[in-house]
Amino acid sequence: MSFNKDELELPKWVDSDFLRTVIEEGGKGKNVQIHNYESTPATALGDHFASIMFRIKVTFAADGIANGIISLILKTCPDDDGLKKELLDSIDVFGMEIHMYSQVLTECRDTLEKCGYTDLLAPRVIYSSLTPHKAIIFEDLRELGYFMLPHNIPNEHETRLIFSKVAQYHAVTFKMKADGRSDLNFKATIFGLSVGRKMDFFLTGPKFLAEVMETFPGFESCANKLHKITADWLMDKCIKIVNQPAVYSVLNHGDFHVRNMMFKRNVFNAISEIALVDFQGPHWGSPAYDLVYMAAVLPYEFREIAFRHYFNIFIDVLVKTGYEGELPTYEQLQEEIKAYSYLELYFQSTLAVFVHMDRSKMDFEMEALMVDPVVRRSLYNDEKYIAHIKDTVPKLLDVIDIE
Repeated sequence: MSFNKDELELPKWVDSDFLRTVIEEGGKGKNVQIHNYESTPATALGDHFASIMFRIKVTFAADGIANGIISLILKTCPDDDGLKKELLDSIDVFGMEIHMYSQVLTECRDTLEKCGYTDLLAPRVIYSSLTPHKAIIFEDLRELGYFMLPHNIPNEHETRLIFSKVAQYHAVTFKMKADGRSDLNFKATIFGLSVGRKMDFFLTGPKFLAEVMETFPGFESCANKLHKITADWLMDKCIKIVNQPAVYSVLNHGDFHVRNMMFKRNVFNAISEIALVDFQGPHWGSPAYDLVYMAAVLPYEFREIAFRHYFNIFIDVLVKTGYEGELPTYEQLQEEIKAYSYLELYFQSTLAVFVHMDRSKMDFEMEALMVDPVVRRSLYNDEKYIAHIKDTVPKLLDVIDIE
């Protein structure tokens, strides 16, 4: 199984009339006539969960265009009833994401270009709608040379690029807020929504982590500490820290991991650019949210390198935007990251499992992970995940007060 089964066939409402509207309203042609179109899944199995995505190659004619070809990325909701549809219907993720791309990221891109940061920040939206169907049509970054990282855990060079990109984004949103923007106060993570307490998927991680840790000789102390942690206790800690006022705040991506990035090589075949995708969970708050989210899956020795590089880029961008207020300090950032240790423990017990899993060996749909605890528990036996938590979790438990 290589793709999500609900991405193998386009929704019935995606037809020639719809694609004509997309191309015309997206400014790609006038008086468009669709010749042909075909679709393939835009993501691989395990890349994402709720939304469904298609790559649609369209051949068309228009005024001044005899044989036009365009590749589009469609992001939409599943039509069939089920957990995915239920989750997306309960949260206005498409409304938030449309706002992010149309109102926030466009200004971020323009500001970064003025500051000399000219690499693509995120894909451009060609068309979007909330009725009668929730849909966002993006430019196809693959046509621009971008690709998904072929491995789940970035190396040191890739880590620097990743933290540089999020620093750029954070800095311009910090400046936008300082200039009076009032539309950035999103709280769309699971810690800002009631769904976090309603789904077992979000609650079984601490228990499973404790179970697997107690099987390692020499890790008995860690296992004992983890067994004292309940899902409700950890969720309460995370909700409190995520929603309390931060020393300074930015607009976090909210789901900041390598499957929500696309990479590009330069003429020397080295990875040199990153574009961010999937802005369905923005969160206004401490930058530690995104930083800890990503750091939770990194080799521990990369952390200080990543955080220091992030901060240097953040300040460079902020100064170049013309910001005249008091600049944050690295010590403040370190304190924020330390305060988010509870959140990192949560991510170590949930997110890190899915990032480390070998997608080539997946023989189940992602929805099974959400509803079947047996399937979820099996992932905790992955050798790469085990090596990771042996290195990181003991260090994390040393700074967390569990009593």
